[in-house]
Amino acid sequence: MTTNPSILTAILVGASTIAFENLFLVKKKRFTGSSRANRRISRFAKKQLLVHGLPRAIRHGVRVVLVDPKGTTSSAEHREAMLKHGLDKHTASAYLIALKGLVTESHKLP
Repeated sequence: MTTNPSILTAILVGASTIAFENLFLVKKKRFTGSSRANRRISRFAKKQLLVHGLPRAIRHGVRVVLVDPKGTTSSAEHREAMLKHGLDKHTASAYLIALKGLVTESHKLP
C-alpha cells in the first residue's frame, strides 16, 4: 500500500498535525444551477479522498484536523499571500488551510 506524498512529507519534516479540507462541507449538486458545475462536483470523489487519506495519516501517527475551506480563495488574506509571496492561487489556498488548521489546533490545546 502506498502512502500519500503529502503525509510522507509531513512525517519527514516532523509535523505532528496535518490539515485537510473538510470536503463534506463543499457545495453539493443541488445548490448549483450550472450543469457544468454539477458534472464537476459529481465526478470529484470527495468521500474516497477523505476515507483513504485520513486513516493513513492516523496510521502514521499524524494528528488530523478537518478545516472548513469556505473563504480560502475569496479573502483578503488569499490575495495578500499571492501578491506578497508570489504564490499561485492553489498554493496560497493550501497555506491558508494550513493556517486555519493551526488556529483550530491552538484553540483545542489546554
